[in-house]
Amino acid sequence: EEGSITAAANRLLLQQPAVSMALKRLEQTTGHRLIDRRPGRFEVTDAGERLHRQAREIFAAVVRLPDTLESAGIEVSGHVSVHAVSHVHHPGWDRRLAEFFEQHPKVTMSVTIETTADVIKAVERGVATVGLCDGIIPATLDKLPYKQERYALYCGAGHRLFGIEGTSLNDLRGDPYVAFTADVLGGQHMNAVTAVRAVGSFGQEVRAVSSHVEEVIRLIAANIGIGMLPDHLAAPHVATAALWQLPPYDTLPIAEVFRITNPIAILNPAEIAFLDHMRDLTPIDHRQHQGN
Repeated sequence: EEGSITAAANRLLLQQPAVSMALKRLEQTTGHRLIDRRPGRFEVTDAGERLHRQAREIFAAVVRLPDTLESAGIEVSGHVSVHAVSHVHHPGWDRRLAEFFEQHPKVTMSVTIETTADVIKAVERGVATVGLCDGIIPATLDKLPYKQERYALYCGAGHRLFGIEGTSLNDLRGDPYVAFTADVLGGQHMNAVTAVRAVGSFGQEVRAVSSHVEEVIRLIAANIGIGMLPDHLAAPHVATAALWQLPPYDTLPIAEVFRITNPIAILNPAEIAFLDHMRDLTPIDHRQHQGN
């Protein structure tokens, strides 16, 4: 999952040699090479992929075992874990939440705000009941539409092009950029918004990053750099002259947020009831908003 021995050691709070030895023992025990390790190369082999899938299922079952036992009984109880990217407000979701907890008062919930990659990883590992995120969703996960947003490029009041109409992408080349943490050119979960940067050849120098929409808006308004934002969220700041829309003006990218779940996860009764309650939620479409 981490892509290197060192990164795995950091995540596990272990020393790098300990992880290397553990991997070596695992390969000896299974009789298969699990990682293809060569200079400049670190890839999981087919045997490693199969073992990883099995281990992930076992891990998910163990993590959820306490909730499963505690939830035994007539009244639905247990814990629901939602992992989401920032600012995924959906009025219909909130109404369903209120209805659900009115019906099942013994259920508890936690909501964790993360990057797209971390949300996907949490769902894959069975840590999250449901994830709310954009990006390229792995085929091993189930996904349902949640909301759609149109993105545009903006600058702050101190930018040299603020208030100037009819500018072109060529005017923006070399400008520092404010990005979302998961907004990585060529990244694993690169979406249509990031692709616009690649096609337009802007945003090569990333000066600041954040996984929170509010922080990205603040950094752009402070003229730290230009950046892409959902136009319906940027509109109030454009109205107060804190932000100004830059090109491209046509064919703006659409980001789709999904509800993602793991079809092989072992769920407690609360999670089963929650997913069933949210199953036919109508997606919200913010594209009806007309940006300035």
